[in-house]
Amino acid sequence: MADIDETAENVANPFGDEDPPEFVPPTPEQLLAVLDQLKGISDEDREQLRQELLMGQQPQEPVQPPLSTEFFVLMSMFIILFIGFVFFGYKLYKSLKEKERKRDEKKKLRQQKKKK
Repeated sequence: MADIDETAENVANPFGDEDPPEFVPPTPEQLLAVLDQLKGISDEDREQLRQELLMGQQPQEPVQPPLSTEFFVLMSMFIILFIGFVFFGYKLYKSLKEKERKRDEKKKLRQQKKKK
């Protein structure tokens, strides 16, 4: 029974107490070396695979996605919302200034009446 438990532990973790090694992808040079050792494929297929590997090595410029319509819709909604806030803010400011001006005028009129 003890052998079964030990075997189950080894199957669950074949590396023992150590952490499993990290996967490192092979370099294109390593892939080309393995490709040369492959038997059973034609020279034409081997050359095609070699060309595909070499094309994968060439640095490619990152592709930047074009601005999407969703971005434009979202930005236009924000702009409309901002314009609405500015408009109502301006109206509120104008209204408060007008009330303050009228209050000051009434105050001056009362003071003038008291002087008379």
